[in-house]
Amino acid sequence: MQDLFDLTGKTAIVTGAGRGIGEGIAHCLADAGANVVCAARSHDQIERVAAAINANADGGRASAKVTNVASQQDMDALARHGVDEFGGIDIWVNNAGGSLVSAPLTELDPAEWDTTLAVNLSSVFYGVRAAVPHMKQGGSIVNTSSMAARDPFPGSGHYSAAKAGVSMLTKTLALELGPQKIRVNAILPGFVPTDTVKQALDMNDEDFGPLLEQLQLPAGRLGTPRDIAACVLYLVGASGEWVTGQNLVVAGTV
Repeated sequence: MQDLFDLTGKTAIVTGAGRGIGEGIAHCLADAGANVVCAARSHDQIERVAAAINANADGGRASAKVTNVASQQDMDALARHGVDEFGGIDIWVNNAGGSLVSAPLTELDPAEWDTTLAVNLSSVFYGVRAAVPHMKQGGSIVNTSSMAARDPFPGSGHYSAAKAGVSMLTKTLALELGPQKIRVNAILPGFVPTDTVKQALDMNDEDFGPLLEQLQLPAGRLGTPRDIAACVLYLVGASGEWVTGQNLVVAGTV
């Protein structure tokens, strides 16, 4: 059974790995034995995450690479870094994304529209283009989408549109890359109160109790980075070998 989740000898690239869900994913994959390249724009954050992974003698190794996911050049350099450091790429997690702006679409600054699509949607396109030439048969790509891809949220139409695009890219890529034995899936996280989410919604820890009551989640609690990371582990390991083109809701609800 343990073999289903054993990533020993695998190499994983995780974008947005400096904090929150991405940090949780990086730690989870390393704990399962993978060597992990931690990518984000903040040098200090990814160096901290990589150092914490390397301090654990029982897991895989980690390297940090400063990356702007909205740049094809940076994503190409990230892929080359993974190959140079660890010899190849088996797993690519397009996790970076988000938007701190809330506005009705008719009032949204067009520059924010462009930025949101670049960081959340184009980044997936760039990441896949960078990864696939170096990816071995049996490789796995996981994209972080959002419940906003499925349900409309006033003030977040730009973000919802980008994440809905991620969901359809995932399905299309699964069909196109299937002949190369590369699987592509997406995860739609529910409410995980990371620092980025708190900032975007102008919330603090004291607000989450009332929010949980309002949401009435069947699971009875809000999410954690570990919840999302565990689903990534399932998808990229032998456990997920017959799963591709899926948009999996991990949200404590239906």
